Amino acid sequence: MLFFLKILRKIFKSLGKKEEKIKNLIIHEKFKKISHKYKIDLKKFNQISDIKKNTRLVVTIAYFFNKKKLVDLNKVCLSLFEISKFTKIYILTNNISSKDYNELKKAIKVRVKIVIIKSKLSNRMLPWYHLEYMKKAYNEKKITHFIYLEDDILLNKQNFIYWLKSRNYLKKLNLIPGFVRVEKYKNDKDFYTVDYLKRTKLNSLGYVKTNREIKFVNNPYPYQGMYLYDRELMKEHLTGPSSNPDCGHGAYNLNFINQNMINHDLVAKANMGLTFINVPEGFINRIVIPFNLKENQIDKDCCIRHLSNKYVNKKSWFGNIKVKEALIKS
Repeated sequence: MLFFLKILRKIFKSLGKKEEKIKNLIIHEKFKKISHKYKIDLKKFNQISDIKKNTRLVVTIAYFFNKKKLVDLNKVCLSLFEISKFTKIYILTNNISSKDYNELKKAIKVRVKIVIIKSKLSNRMLPWYHLEYMKKAYNEKKITHFIYLEDDILLNKQNFIYWLKSRNYLKKLNLIPGFVRVEKYKNDKDFYTVDYLKRTKLNSLGYVKTNREIKFVNNPYPYQGMYLYDRELMKEHLTGPSSNPDCGHGAYNLNFINQNMINHDLVAKANMGLTFINVPEGFINRIVIPFNLKENQIDKDCCIRHLSNKYVNKKSWFGNIKVKEALIKS
């Protein structure tokens, strides 16, 4: 009896490892039957070449004080002000000394508000305090967008314009334009994806077909170390389950059990947002990225720099796959 129980355990354990893959295959089979629904006309796509003057951003950056990261943090803030002069940046940091505070203030060359969170139970809760600032931003009608960033994510103006253009078309499909974190070796002209663990076949993913040389592909590795939301997405996030740190666990809500959310730690979950909430049929998450059919690779406009370059320069699961090879034709 014990022998058969051990065999059964091995079988179920093996099936458990493949459960996510099998689930994704089922989702893609559904997509193939309804793919005709996911088409958009990008006739006016390139008419947005700049940002409207009334664009007003609120940005929160979670920053565990680290003197070595100050240079990159300043680059992040400078880039944000290039998007819109009406940008409010809040740097949320841990309980630092007055000396560290002054050093932080001196290092940042644009106007920011440094917020020291003294009352948190754990440093790992620091990123979640950004939700209070999203609530305040949403209550200000003139605020058009909210951004949450890890402290080494460089979002530039071209990234923002890409998001605006894509969001106009994708929101009717309940999909969200996404980004891909990239790093670069010192002596290598190519960029490497941080979060792609393996090359992925295009024909295994849901997509949105367009009448241009771009199609929007469901991102199989949607972690991006940040999120960018307009007012509609802000409301959905704040009033839904995704704004709860326990989202994904059955103990929180049996209707929102999600293994992908469970697999992310508390810090990482803070920027997952709506990724796995209200996912359209045929897609594994709500994040899609532009694939340039002419260049046969992920479009550069959705690539955001991970300034720390901490993965490409060491042996790791991450940062091993070139952007141009991350999504491949079968």
